[in-house]
Amino acid sequence: MPIDLISENSWNDISRIQEEAYREVPAEEMSCLKKKWISSPGTCLIYTTNESSVCAYLLSHPWAGEEPPTLNDNSPIGVGSSTLFLHDLAVSSSSQGKGIARTMVESLILKARSIGFIKIRLVAVQSSDLFWGSFGFKEVISVTIDSNYGDSAKLMELTI
Repeated sequence: MPIDLISENSWNDISRIQEEAYREVPAEEMSCLKKKWISSPGTCLIYTTNESSVCAYLLSHPWAGEEPPTLNDNSPIGVGSSTLFLHDLAVSSSSQGKGIARTMVESLILKARSIGFIKIRLVAVQSSDLFWGSFGFKEVISVTIDSNYGDSAKLMELTI
């Protein structure tokens, strides 16, 4: 199956994909991304090609705060929270348009539900709110978002 859990060997590809994917927001430090993976390895996914190279990744972790974490945030992860924060989803430029992101999000929603999370939150960046809305995510307007997420960033939530 092309969806698997992130492993220590995934990080070079994740770094490459992150650099390709984010044009409007700064790339996040690998140490911060790895901390999210270490805190919740069962909700951090990769998608591999037939040649076993990583072409997409998804990082999510429990989060207890109302406001989303800031970029490069090293705050403690919200262990025990009923909210899963989908921190990052990126697909390599050569693999875009193949339904990989949709497949990964659907897999995460099923996994989150089976673990017992009751909602998933995320910050939609780079005008991705229509994509997230197609899964039923709704904008949360009563919360402040770190300006580093970009001018068009929106906090969104899905009750599962």
